[in-house]
Amino acid sequence: MTQPIAGRARRSSRVLVSLPLAVSGQKSDGSHISGAAETILVNRHGARIRSSVPLEDHMEVRLALLAPYKWRVGHVVWAAKAEKEYGIELGRPENFWGIQFPPEDWELGVPPVKVFDPNEGTGAMQPRAAQRKREETLLQRHGRNVPDGGTIAILRGIAANGIPFQERDLILPVGPNHASMLIGPLVNLGTPMTIIFAKNQVEKAIVSAVSHSEEYDRWRIWLEFLPASSTTVN
Repeated sequence: MTQPIAGRARRSSRVLVSLPLAVSGQKSDGSHISGAAETILVNRHGARIRSSVPLEDHMEVRLALLAPYKWRVGHVVWAAKAEKEYGIELGRPENFWGIQFPPEDWELGVPPVKVFDPNEGTGAMQPRAAQRKREETLLQRHGRNVPDGGTIAILRGIAANGIPFQERDLILPVGPNHASMLIGPLVNLGTPMTIIFAKNQVEKAIVSAVSHSEEYDRWRIWLEFLPASSTTVN
């Protein structure tokens, strides 16, 4: 099995997504192959795919998306033939896949968590209850926006294996209508989620992107908030 080239740096954010493909090309013996494939991970430079037909190292291949139909030429840069998985590098970086990519530096420069102190600059720590009340007020004021420095929230949903889960961790804002969170279980794109900020601040969202964090060995998910429907959780 040929492993990914040592030292090959990841040059753009990877997204876990399954897209149906048709793959075709000419092997070293001159024979032509074609068959069905699907993406496993994609980025702007290429993809990790699973192919129904065997590919060769350094082979030029034509990848075709089926809906909507479009194609690009790429090269096989590594092969895990036993698993029928291959690394494909596109001829030029682009969003060929037609999906929304997370920020390039999502694992870098994460903003610090703020303590919302009305007496900022005094160095005084707020009592826990007062700090919680302050965060709830900010969440209500911002509507569905997460505070700039992030906040702790509870995420409830169904994992990719069909098992319900609940996690409590830091949630970070990504624009006015999206947020990001590190979680343990893998979840599928489009999965509905419930985000609980406080007893009187609950939001509904769907998973819009998923990427694996090699540093933390967890999944970072991007959440798109649904139309406001805050409720109370008992």
